[in-house]
Amino acid sequence: MRKRIVIVLLAAVCILAAGLFALSPFRFGTGIYIAADSPMILLDNGSGEPVVMYGGSWGYQTGDKVLILHNGTMMLSYPAQMSVYLCIRLKKGDERDVPQSVLDSLEEMGWLSGGELGQNQ
Repeated sequence: MRKRIVIVLLAAVCILAAGLFALSPFRFGTGIYIAADSPMILLDNGSGEPVVMYGGSWGYQTGDKVLILHNGTMMLSYPAQMSVYLCIRLKKGDERDVPQSVLDSLEEMGWLSGGELGQNQ
């Protein structure tokens, strides 16, 4: 009987937590990580524009596919900026996974140092 009460309470807490998360501004997104002067990500699996990630230094390599938890708001600048609370590498990658046009654009603007691309410092 006691075990059943604990299971019911645990299930209720999980459902409540999931509901609160669904109503919160926090969102998950995937993208391709770019190790630059400030860590960046190409959202939507690399089809979007680069976004500067604030909130931590993860030490991933350029081209890694990542899952991020962010607050859902993005500052409209170029590159755009967002606060990231959690970043998890889903799959290792390399620089070839990032479109060359994006790398060229970021290097022209001074966000990338040609010889330092790869491992985040």
